[in-house]
Amino acid sequence: MTAAPAAVLPSVPPQTPGEALGLLAARRATGALHGPLGSLYLVDGRVAHADSPRAPGLADLLTGCGRITPEDWAELLRVHGPHTRVAEALVERRLLTRGELELGHLSTLFDAAFFVLADRTGGLWRFEPEARHWLGPVRAVDAERLRREAGRRGRLLERIWPWPQLDTAPVRPAAPSAQPSHRTAGRRRHELLDHADGRRTPADLARLLGRSGFGVTADIRRLAAAGLLDAPRHAAPGTAPPAEPPAAPPAAEPEAPAPVRPAPVRPAGGLHRRVPGATLPGATRTGPGAPGSTAPGPAAPARSDRPPAAAAAHPLAVPDPDIALLTRVRTLLEARL
Repeated sequence: MTAAPAAVLPSVPPQTPGEALGLLAARRATGALHGPLGSLYLVDGRVAHADSPRAPGLADLLTGCGRITPEDWAELLRVHGPHTRVAEALVERRLLTRGELELGHLSTLFDAAFFVLADRTGGLWRFEPEARHWLGPVRAVDAERLRREAGRRGRLLERIWPWPQLDTAPVRPAAPSAQPSHRTAGRRRHELLDHADGRRTPADLARLLGRSGFGVTADIRRLAAAGLLDAPRHAAPGTAPPAEPPAAPPAAEPEAPAPVRPAPVRPAGGLHRRVPGATLPGATRTGPGAPGSTAPGPAAPARSDRPPAAAAAHPLAVPDPDIALLTRVRTLLEARL
C-alpha cells in the first residue's frame, strides 16, 4: 500500500512547532510531523515517538553500551522494522526487559522532542498522515506535557549560559593558560573535555559517550560559563554574546567563629552522622573544646565503649532538622560532581 503523500499544514508557517503539535493533538491526528530538526510521531493525538539528529536514539544507546551489536540491530530493523514491531522483538528475544524498553524509549523520546520543539529556524513543517514509526507501540505521551517539558528545558539552558550557538558548534577546550584556576569541572564534564577535539559537536559527543543530547548540551553550556571552553567569539546577527563569567572574589580574612551556634565543620571522612536532638535549639557545643573558646582544649580522650552525649559530640547546630538534612545532602552532591 502506497504511503499517503505528505500534506503541508496550512497554519504551521506562522506558528511555533509546539503550536503545530497542539493543533494536531486537538484533532487526535495519527501520523508524523516532520521539521528541520526531526520528527514527532502521533497516535490518536498523543506523541508515541520522536527522532532528531541532535539526540541519540534507542539504537545508539543499545549499541553504544554493547547491549546489542550493530549487525544484530541492523538485522532486527530489516526483519521487523517494516512491520513496526522492533520493540516487541527486543522483548521477545530477551534483549531488553519491558521496563528497560519503556525507560529507554521515554528518555530518548523526551530528549529528541526537545530539539524538535525548540526549532526556531523557520523551516517548512509538514504532516504525513498515518505514518508509523518502525519501533512500534511502547508508550505515548500527552502533547501538552511534552510541550511543557520542552519549555522547562529551554529555560534551564538560558539560565546556564544564554548563547545557543554553543549547541551546534564544535566543542573546543580553552587553552590551559586561559582556563581560570578557580573553576573546576565535575567528573561528567571532565569526560566531555577529554573527548572534545575541536571537530565533534555536542550531538557527536552525546552519541560517542552514549548520553542524553540535552544533558550534554547543558554540560557544554556549563563548561562555557566556567571559562573552560573556547566559545565562539561572534554571535549570530542580532544576538549579543553573554557577559563574561564573574571572577572569583578575593579570599577574605578568616573571621573568628561565633561563640554560639558555630558553623558546621565537615570532617575528613565525609558527612556528619545525624544524632537525634543535636539540631535542637540549645544543643551547641560548650566548654573549653568548643569553637570560639580561647582556652586550649584537652587532649583527645581514648576511645570508650560508652556513647558520647548527643549535644556535646555533634558540632552541627541548626534550628531546623530538615535544613540540617538538606545541607548534608547538598554537600554530598557537590562533592560528587
